[in-house]
This record gives sequence, C-alpha cells and structure tokens, in this order.
Amino acid sequence: MSVSDTHSAAPPLEARPSPLRRVIPPPAYQRRQWLFLAIVLIAGSLVPSVYGGTPYRDGLLAEIMINAVLALGFYWCFSLAGQFTFGVFAMYAAGAYISVWGAKHFGGFWSGLLLAAVGTALIGGLTRLIFAKLSPIYFAIATMAIGGLMLILFREWVSFTGGYNGIGDIAIPSVFGDQLATVHQRYYLMLGVLGLFLVLTICLLRSPVMRELTMSRDKGPVAASAGLKPRHLQLVAFTVGSAMQGVAGSLYAHNSGYFSLESFSIDISLSVLLMVLLGGMGSMYGPVIGAAVIIYLPEQLRGAQKYSELIYAGLVLLIVVAFPGGIADARRIVGKWLSRARSK
Repeated sequence: MSVSDTHSAAPPLEARPSPLRRVIPPPAYQRRQWLFLAIVLIAGSLVPSVYGGTPYRDGLLAEIMINAVLALGFYWCFSLAGQFTFGVFAMYAAGAYISVWGAKHFGGFWSGLLLAAVGTALIGGLTRLIFAKLSPIYFAIATMAIGGLMLILFREWVSFTGGYNGIGDIAIPSVFGDQLATVHQRYYLMLGVLGLFLVLTICLLRSPVMRELTMSRDKGPVAASAGLKPRHLQLVAFTVGSAMQGVAGSLYAHNSGYFSLESFSIDISLSVLLMVLLGGMGSMYGPVIGAAVIIYLPEQLRGAQKYSELIYAGLVLLIVVAFPGGIADARRIVGKWLSRARSK
C-alpha cells in the first residue's frame, strides 16, 4: 500500500468529529440537582416516622422546613441576585401577617398563602427598585432600615397585627378539604412547598437565564454592554426570593396558631445568613443543609447546660474553617484531601 493510498483512505475533514461540535453541558448540569431533590424529598418523607412521633420532635422538624424555605429565599436574593439584604425578618413578618389577614377575609389558608407571596414580592421588588443605584453595603443598610420601619408599622397598626398582644384564632391549613390539624400533618405540607421551590431553583440554575443572571451579578457593566439588562434580571431574582420569605412567614403563622410582634427581630436575618454560609452560599443545597444544622444542633446540645453555647460556637467555627465553601462543598474538599494523600 502506497503512501498516497493511506492518505486517500483517511476520512475527509468534514467527516471528522470536531471538538467544537461536542456539546459540553454547563456546570449546572453536572451537579445532579434532580438527584439532590429526590434525596431531600425521600429523606424528608421518612424522617418523621424515624425521628418524629412527639409534639416536640414534630415541631422541631416543622421549624427546619420553615427555615429552609426562608433560607432558600435569602439564597435567591443574595447568591443568585447578588443583593445582600438584612430585611429577611421584615419579609418573614409581613408574610405572616398578610397571610393571616388574607385567610380570614378571602377563604382560608391557600388564599392567605398566595397573598403573602404576592405582598412580599411587591415589597421586595419596590425596595430593590427604589434603592437600585446604591452600592451593595448601602443597599444592605437600606433594607435593614426598611425592615425596622415595617416593624414600627406593625406595632402601631394594632387592628391588623394585634401589636404585642399577638394574633390567635388562625386558620388551619387544609388540603382538598381535609384540615391538617396536627403538626405532623402540616410538616408534609411544608415539605411539599420546599420541594416546589427547589424545583423552581433547579429550573433557573439549568436555564440559559442563569448564565445571564450570573454575568449581570458579577460583571454588570460588561453585561450591559452585551445587551443584557442586569438590573432587570437581579430585580426578578430578588422579587422571587422575597416572595419565598413571605411564604415562610405564612407557614410559620398557620403552623403556630398564635404569634406576636416579639416573634420577629433582626436576629432572624442573622440566623438565616449563618444558615446559608454554613450550608454553602454557592450551592442550592446550602440553605436546606444549613437550616437543618442551625435548628437541630442547638437542641441536641441542651443537655450540656452552661457549655452548650460554647460547644455550638466551636462546632460552627470548626465547620467554617474546615469547609470554607460550606457543608455542601464538603465532598469536593474531602476529595481534594484524599487526592493529596494518595500523591504523597
């Protein structure tokens, strides 16, 4: 066989696979979000039968679900939209009060839940629009001021909020006409709401819009020069996150049966920030993991009495130092440690 025969037998350039033609999935497709969602829903469905069974434990699990929804809303505002907000406690309170009022006047829990989502979305969206030109640090301060003003409004608007006397006689959630009279039953409702919001988050992360939102968040001027509208995209993400925080407030109100203005303070915003940082700010897993750790861990340390707070702070510090990217990043960090150990 001659050299010319060998060259003639080679496939034409057009028929050769080009690396440019290979479809490389974006990073979001490689993170197995649907698998994580399935794990959350399956584990969440099984936990009450293993750990629950008493009013105290069922209440603890319900609190984890509520805080997971609240932290996921903050994740949308901070991690996705790139806007840090101290106003989480105000959205939480507004969602609770609007939901109770809506349930009373418009036909029950679901009407109240929808009004809470719409009302807090409007409040969050207007806040973002009004203070859009502020730098991130001044925007955060502005949200804290708005939250303080909202608490003053709730304190003075006694006919709407009950002030420090609180609100009782709250509508019990129902599904297909059946009332969810126990915390155990309401827990599954909260799990379903969290699952719905996680589906929404996954759809965003796996969509082309996420690329535009990331560019708008990290490189605003470059995104604007490319024809994108950074403020519009961030506004939408911030508005959706605010609505989630309002829904968390609605779930809290209808699960507790009674609450007052003392239930809401800026400490809630700080706790949610810790949840997201501890769980993983760069991952949708972070809010869920962080909420479970922050709510469950202190309860388990109550037996240590006066040393419980010290142990809790030490464990949180250890996690932050060992996993700077949060608990959700633990798999990658551990894998790096193992690879280094094998190379030695």
